[in-house]
Amino acid sequence: MREFYSHGKLLISGEYLVLQGALALAAPCKFGQKMIVDEKPGENNLHWISIDSNGNVWTDVLISKTDLTPFRGSLKNIDADVYNTLDKILHTSRKLNPAFLKTNTETIVTNYLEFDRTLGLGSSSTLINNIAQFANVDAFKLNKEVFGGSGYDIACAKSKQVLFYKVDDEGPVYDTINFNPPNQEKIFFVHLNKKQDSKIEVERFKSGDSKFTDETEIISEITEALLFCDDFKDFMQLLDEHENVIQFVLQEEKVKTKLFPDFNGVIKSLGAWGGDFVMAAAEMDTNEIQQYFIKKGFPVIFSYTDMIL
Repeated sequence: MREFYSHGKLLISGEYLVLQGALALAAPCKFGQKMIVDEKPGENNLHWISIDSNGNVWTDVLISKTDLTPFRGSLKNIDADVYNTLDKILHTSRKLNPAFLKTNTETIVTNYLEFDRTLGLGSSSTLINNIAQFANVDAFKLNKEVFGGSGYDIACAKSKQVLFYKVDDEGPVYDTINFNPPNQEKIFFVHLNKKQDSKIEVERFKSGDSKFTDETEIISEITEALLFCDDFKDFMQLLDEHENVIQFVLQEEKVKTKLFPDFNGVIKSLGAWGGDFVMAAAEMDTNEIQQYFIKKGFPVIFSYTDMIL
């Protein structure tokens, strides 16, 4: 029996422009996904089970290890999109390592997700990293072939600390940092009640012609400044400047303007704009900050210390 574990993720700075080489600040979460692999004598099959954060089975499928095809009737217990993603990951893993799942045993893989899979905290990236460890393949290569994107979420899956992350001509480059923003008790992560498909957003951004060289440099400078900032007002100003730059790049309305115009603080989108989490910071009382979002109809709120590893 083997066990693998990967952390969830949030992209604090550098969204979109990390694809152009901007320095990003990426944070692994305290929540993640565990995978337990058990090999035992029996039919040469793969039994794949996924259990959500409430203890409910949301994937249960039996797959032939010979050609990685599901047995007839097995797909009734899995959403088609979920299976298609799993199928692509397994086939790509075997392409990268032809010996993957070639043992003449029954293989039972049980996945335990520690967060609600609708939150956008990395149900896919944690799965990719766990399977990569299981298959003995490079997680960044596997992720690039299956999902594309910058790969920052894979770096988070592997890390136990906040990271500086960037992509250069050679591929991903990242290093752990000691990130301790000021007044952490006044920083919250608020879910916008919908999940954004980051793959679609990434492809839409990459399809554009602009390289945004100046904006990429500005975002890199803001990312570095966030690390060394020890004044809360300055920290919030940096977040606001970051929002303004990405608003110009995307030509989209900021989430604060759209949803929270009367919030007496700063709100920064994280990752793909328009869904998943935003980071909110204000000099108000911590309870007052939380109550503001609850009254607005956004009750899923995590404090900085409860979320970030």
